[in-house]
Amino acid sequence: MHMGRLSFVGLGLGAKGITLEGVEEMIGADVIYLEYYTTPHEPQLLKQVQVATGKSFTIVDRQFVEDGNRILSEAEGKKVVLAVLGDPMIATTHNELRVRAIKRGTETRLIHSTTIASAAASASGLHSYKFSRTVTVTREAVGKLTQAYQILHENLLEGAHTLLLLEYDVQSGQGVSPADAIAGLLLAEANFKRGVVGEGTFAIMLSRLGREDAALAAGSLAELSKVEAGSPPHCLIITGKLHFTEVEAISAIFSVEESRIQSNSDEVMRTAQTLVPRYVAKTRRALDSIRTKLGPQYEHVVENAELYMKDAESFLANGEDEMAMLSIGYAEGLLDSLSFAGVVKIDW
Repeated sequence: MHMGRLSFVGLGLGAKGITLEGVEEMIGADVIYLEYYTTPHEPQLLKQVQVATGKSFTIVDRQFVEDGNRILSEAEGKKVVLAVLGDPMIATTHNELRVRAIKRGTETRLIHSTTIASAAASASGLHSYKFSRTVTVTREAVGKLTQAYQILHENLLEGAHTLLLLEYDVQSGQGVSPADAIAGLLLAEANFKRGVVGEGTFAIMLSRLGREDAALAAGSLAELSKVEAGSPPHCLIITGKLHFTEVEAISAIFSVEESRIQSNSDEVMRTAQTLVPRYVAKTRRALDSIRTKLGPQYEHVVENAELYMKDAESFLANGEDEMAMLSIGYAEGLLDSLSFAGVVKIDW
């Protein structure tokens, strides 16, 4: 009985990115599907892979892969290859398809290749282990990058670098440009005001990595927003704390003076550093507005509210953010209790 197999073959980042193992796997395949709906491919990609393997391909779209029924059915009795740009298991859709195949008793195989996550670290001169959560900037979210801003904030507090992948849809030909992503980040900063990014934030822009027309640039966000990035795909890196060897590498690769390469983690503020002083000031104003209206029987309430505010400031200074937030919450709660009891009206 002819046993089937479903193989996921990574094509890497460019037309020559496929491995010899990947070529051999496709030569022995009965059916080959090629998808690249999130990344525009080089014009010569298809031709070069066909020449290398002597095989013809069926180009498929997102819906075909996500449905997966035809692929899974054919793989029960044939050797089926799903060829994808980059590394095949970076996309959750491919992993889900692999799991479905395994549950059906179909043999699966992975042929890895270069992916943007590793290539970006290599091309930028940054240490790969210092990257934290990756962010995808989509067309729908670019005008309000709430989640991206929050992830970037968390990464910078850890001193970690952040890779931002800028979405591109092959079928519509639309995507997010570096200038659009930068504008979205600055708008998010204007909304949240946590000192995460600014026009002077140092960043790296990488376009079309792995291809002959790859373009790399480094500088402030203000500078990069004016760079002609060319065609997609694009990604941005917001650097965290930088080791001196990373600074040396960036300087050499991008021809940037070392003095201009700054850590973006030094000035970023924790959430509590932004909120607690604001809450303390608001609570102190409210307390001052009612102090003369309260009788002596409420002196202990006023005293405790003041102590909680001092505790909040002390905890914040010591980096105990949770205790700082709790303390100012207790101070506000004491004043609210006076208002709820009808003792005094507080204008917050």
